[in-house]
Amino acid sequence: MVFFMGAMQAAGFRMEQFTRAAFRDPVMTRSTMVAILLAGVLACPAVRAGDQHGAVSVVAAVTSSCNIGGDPSLKLARGLLDFGLHRVVDVVAIRGSRSLSQPVKGDMLLQCTSVDVAPEVSFGYGLHATGKQRNLEGPNGTLIPYELLRGGSASDGFWDDQSYPVDIVAGRPGSIPVYGRIVSLPANAGDGLYTDTVTVQVDF
Repeated sequence: MVFFMGAMQAAGFRMEQFTRAAFRDPVMTRSTMVAILLAGVLACPAVRAGDQHGAVSVVAAVTSSCNIGGDPSLKLARGLLDFGLHRVVDVVAIRGSRSLSQPVKGDMLLQCTSVDVAPEVSFGYGLHATGKQRNLEGPNGTLIPYELLRGGSASDGFWDDQSYPVDIVAGRPGSIPVYGRIVSLPANAGDGLYTDTVTVQVDF
């Protein structure tokens, strides 16, 4: 009883008013009296021991990036070099007169977000290489050797596992020229599709 009385005094109730209200009516039940006491307790203002202040850091990092064709983001289409359709003919006679296949052009897409990066690209040797010789593989494991050139002729250099700088306009998809040339067509090459996959790496 002392606790409730103290709480009600803190809430602004005068003790003699509470006593008269509680006992003047002889038919007032105990449940009614408890309700009055609880009302006095709930009206008591909260008491705080004090306030402390802290801080939380909120950060975000933004970096330059380069997106190359066929990467997991799928934002740029995969690069493609298509040698087209070829027939097996007298390989010896062709070797003596001209290249078996004139270089064909493909494209490797690249997009960088900032002018502050200087991208360089390098080409792997593919899935079916013998040493540093790239090969297309077809039916029965038959291999067709080919080369990747940085320009329309061998004098422009080859794409290999060394890094070469490329010019790309920041923010826009750019095209890295890739020229391919079939070195020779084996006389035993059977009908079918010959393919290879070359990994292209961009450093920036």
